Amino acid sequence: MSVLHNIVAIAAREFVVRVRTRSFIFGTIILMFGAGIVAFVPVIVSYLDRTDTQKVAVFVDAPQAPGDLVSTLGLLLNATPDTGQASATTTQHFQVSTVASLDAARTAVTRGTLAAVLAVGRGADGELAFTLYTNDNATGRTAQLVQQAIASITVGDRLVRLGVDQARQAGLFAPPGYAVAWADAARTDQPGNTMSLVAGSLLGFGMTVLIFMMIILYGTWVAMSVVEEKSSRVMEVVLNAVTPFQLLTGKVLGVGAVAFTQYLALLAAGIAALLLQGAVASAVLGSGGSDLPQGLTIPMLIIFGIYGVLGFLLYAVLFAAAGSLVSRQEDVNQAVMPMTMVSTAGYLVAVYAATGILDARSGWLIALSQVPFVSPFMMLSRITGGNVSPIEIAVSIGILVLAIGGSLWFAARVYAAGVLLYGQRPGLRATWRLIRQGT
Repeated sequence: MSVLHNIVAIAAREFVVRVRTRSFIFGTIILMFGAGIVAFVPVIVSYLDRTDTQKVAVFVDAPQAPGDLVSTLGLLLNATPDTGQASATTTQHFQVSTVASLDAARTAVTRGTLAAVLAVGRGADGELAFTLYTNDNATGRTAQLVQQAIASITVGDRLVRLGVDQARQAGLFAPPGYAVAWADAARTDQPGNTMSLVAGSLLGFGMTVLIFMMIILYGTWVAMSVVEEKSSRVMEVVLNAVTPFQLLTGKVLGVGAVAFTQYLALLAAGIAALLLQGAVASAVLGSGGSDLPQGLTIPMLIIFGIYGVLGFLLYAVLFAAAGSLVSRQEDVNQAVMPMTMVSTAGYLVAVYAATGILDARSGWLIALSQVPFVSPFMMLSRITGGNVSPIEIAVSIGILVLAIGGSLWFAARVYAAGVLLYGQRPGLRATWRLIRQGT
């Protein structure tokens, strides 16, 4: 019972000292504010997108112009990519109107009142001729959308001149039946659109970055705490009351509790923002509302917390062991370099997989995601991409827990050897001998 009491006492002291620092308090407040902003990103983007309406004017100088060019051009420019047609609820990105003077319209474009003006004429061969006057480049979004729209208008005009009336043209231009499905027959969900894929990639990227920062930041805290006590000779007094194993475990759990407290604060801020998102979207955007970010769910946040805590525990015990081998603050970075390089490598591979640079479905990445030193990064990238089964998640968590136990046993022996050596940095042979002896 005294062993548990000593571990809890050390962990409590480490926790209290860390959470009272100004860096922790202000850092947590800033991170909570950032979590709220991230949760409201869809509302912010929808609001900015809603207010960004481009005004395009049409100047018609063509005999026997086909139908109502203004209405036709407006429908084509505001058509949705999924259906190819605009609806009453579709956000109107373009407002199209007609002008009587081309010179006046071009002046308005120059001043910024209009985004562009489209001059419609007819050539000697009877074909429609279009000229777009704009301040943007020729390959900009507005120019490309207008080019696609006038292609449809030109085809319709040609059909009219060939004797095909408007009623028959409606059937000709009706969109065909079209569907997209997964190649894997076992998948019954619908493939997401580009925005959902981008959202999933950004979510995996963001969570991977947060876990990497958590491991490096709090792992370094553990190593620095060990060196501080060792350099001030406080550890000599502490070791008279507790064993090196108890000291190591207490420090890791204490700093881990600090990390978990900060994560709970972020989780609370994120959930509160998500719950308020619908009401805020209705108040700001009206009846249109806003959708939650794809993949940003409470179960996903819980999985992120599990991998974050386990990943921290795995690396923290090794950071503490590395810190015990040096006696000066200046040597900490060099001592923890091996763990930093391994975690950085896992972080980079996970980021490349999350952003699509590497195929997360490839065999070597699937196998790598079960390796405990990189699984906290890799599994999150695969989960947000929808490329992992619940069994794989359970297996990776089990392997990670076993790895933490093995690392704790190894780190305790290194720690016991390192904290008892002052004024010298033990070589590999001396360290290995002390580890084998268990001192």
